[in-house]
Amino acid sequence: MVNIVCYWTFLILVAVSKAQDNEETTAVAISSGDLTEDKCNTSRAGCCSELYIGEEEDLVKCFVIHSPKLPVDGDADIGKTLRFLSCFVECLYKQKKYIGKSDTINMKMVKLDAEKTFVDRPKEKDYHIAMFEFCRKDAVGVYNLLKASPGAKVLLKGACRPYLLMVFMCISDYHQKHECPYFRWEGTAKAGTKDMCENAKAECYQIDGITLPTKSPA
Repeated sequence: MVNIVCYWTFLILVAVSKAQDNEETTAVAISSGDLTEDKCNTSRAGCCSELYIGEEEDLVKCFVIHSPKLPVDGDADIGKTLRFLSCFVECLYKQKKYIGKSDTINMKMVKLDAEKTFVDRPKEKDYHIAMFEFCRKDAVGVYNLLKASPGAKVLLKGACRPYLLMVFMCISDYHQKHECPYFRWEGTAKAGTKDMCENAKAECYQIDGITLPTKSPA
């Protein structure tokens, strides 16, 4: 399967990085065994640099549907990548019923979904709602900037509801520009932080008295 993160990173670097402010989040270095509820609610060194694109079980269906739109290896056509990503995001938000009138984000459905998904995890529920509330507004400005650019208009030609893609982009690095609580902690094997971040996240779930959500088997 094609690495979604590679395409997503490529899109951000090439297509829209100039349209957003690059803010840095100060990470808090926490030694093993020193976790508290307060420390679990803030950034952790080495665990907040990865983009967040959602849970795998939510992504697979739409990726399979739209994977034929992926440009072949070696194809440098950014427009094709944009068209794939925009249709992928549209599919993702359709299945969650997040799309409102005039291609807006339906916050009522976002809240209902959050209440169902995070029924026993109130911090994640509130974070999810606040994230969409912020990003649905932030995306308007970013999308307007892109529409005003002749080059961007060409790239967006044929894309599926580009505004929704801007929302998704905002969400992908929301934890880097705002607070990065434990349920957003993720490390990488390459950086040697994967196990550290997973173990710290599990410990924070225990501190909050929550059973760690299990992931679907690969």
